[in-house]
Amino acid sequence: MKLPCRVKPRASRKSPILPEFAVETLDVSGGGLFFLASAQWTIGTAIEFQFDLPANAGRRPVGIRCRGTITRVVPQEGGRIGIGATIDHFKISTIKKAGRGSSEKAAPLPV
Repeated sequence: MKLPCRVKPRASRKSPILPEFAVETLDVSGGGLFFLASAQWTIGTAIEFQFDLPANAGRRPVGIRCRGTITRVVPQEGGRIGIGATIDHFKISTIKKAGRGSSEKAAPLPV
């Protein structure tokens, strides 16, 4: 499933705020995901990522925030890197469109 996704290394108490990268998923399952990135990543890196699932059959779109670990790094054509990562923890929230000119807001769902 190809979805836009935002990913960044997981921050620790000692590290500064780390940059977030826009990537595209090639595959997402209950246990992990595979995405393409331009940046170099290493196996074992703890990451945080978020992607949105569009509305389907009368349901609202949902946002999924995850924590995981990089388990695979595969060079791709065009200098991009394929990254396989586990999903160790996730939280789902609905995406509500507010009034005109407002930004989207997420309301937590029970997980």
